[in-house]
Amino acid sequence: MKCPVCRATYYPRTAPFCRRCGADLSSLIQVHDRAIWHYRYAIQQLNDGNYAIAQTHIEQALALHHANADFHALAGQLWALQGEFQQTIVAWKQAQALDPNHAVGRYLQIMMGLFGE
Repeated sequence: MKCPVCRATYYPRTAPFCRRCGADLSSLIQVHDRAIWHYRYAIQQLNDGNYAIAQTHIEQALALHHANADFHALAGQLWALQGEFQQTIVAWKQAQALDPNHAVGRYLQIMMGLFGE
């Protein structure tokens, strides 16, 4: 997570302040933690076969923290399980754009080959 004031990378420690500029990051940390909660709950629902509920929660996670490749990868997986392959490709492309080394790149190549993208 980066400080919105000076763009320094925030590393969890005892106080929720930016190490460089001293900005209070407590609200940002709460939003980030909530996004992680939605992501983990989406995984739980996916494992239980509740794809629609999982989709709702991963969308919430993305709304709170859009720059997480794992969130986009999970969204793509859920779209694929629901037969929405074009949306799968979009989500996986976003995951790969955020993290070029993300494991989803292998699956993205397969999907793009199947659908001629």
